[in-house]
Order: sequence, then structure tokens, then C-alpha cells
Amino acid sequence: MLVSVSSVLQEQHENFHTTKDIMIKLEDLLRGQVALARQSATTNLMNSQHKISTPVKEHILKLMGFFVEAEDNEDELDMNTQIEIVFKSLTKEFAGFKVAYKALTLTQFMKDELILNLFMN
Repeated sequence: MLVSVSSVLQEQHENFHTTKDIMIKLEDLLRGQVALARQSATTNLMNSQHKISTPVKEHILKLMGFFVEAEDNEDELDMNTQIEIVFKSLTKEFAGFKVAYKALTLTQFMKDELILNLFMN
């Protein structure tokens, strides 16, 4: 099979006169592959929903795999975006957890601001 792929690539690149021309064409082909992989990883993240019958640990591990896949495909998701994706994927049974997390985050932010203001003044 590798031989047939090699001959197909050779035929496609016979008209190129320099190595640079071939490299530019191959980069274009690979760029399309990377874009498709990035889109696939993002789609997996956006469509992933926790099912009541699935343990939360399994769901989070699945999401973590998708985050790694997205990062491997140069899709940069900051921590806050990742947290929002996780929250949106959880069932309504986790509403209390979401509220508690956001309240804790807000409290920590207010403490950080207070300390920063004390040092600035």
C-alpha cells in the first residue's frame, strides 16, 4: 500500500520544478488535515454531554481526553473556557455544584482584589 501511495504522490508532484514547490503543496495538504482534526476535537467537546447512567469520573476523563486532543491540534482553550465546557456538559443534578464553585471563585477573586488594593495603597 505504501508503494501505491508513494507512486500517487510522485505522479501528483511531477510538474513541480523545485523541492520548495513540493513542500508548499504538502504543507497545504497537511494544513487541511490539521484544520479537520481541530474541528473534530472541538465538535467532540461541544457535543459531549454527561449521561445520568455514566459516572462523573468517566465523563470528566473523557472530556480531559478531548481537551488534550484539542491542544494537540493547536486549539488553545484557556482554563476558564475548559471549566465552562465541563459545566455545560453536566446534568442538571450538578446545578448546586456549579453555583458553589462560582461563589467560591468570586469570593477568591474578591480576596485577591482586596489584597492587591492593600499593596497598591
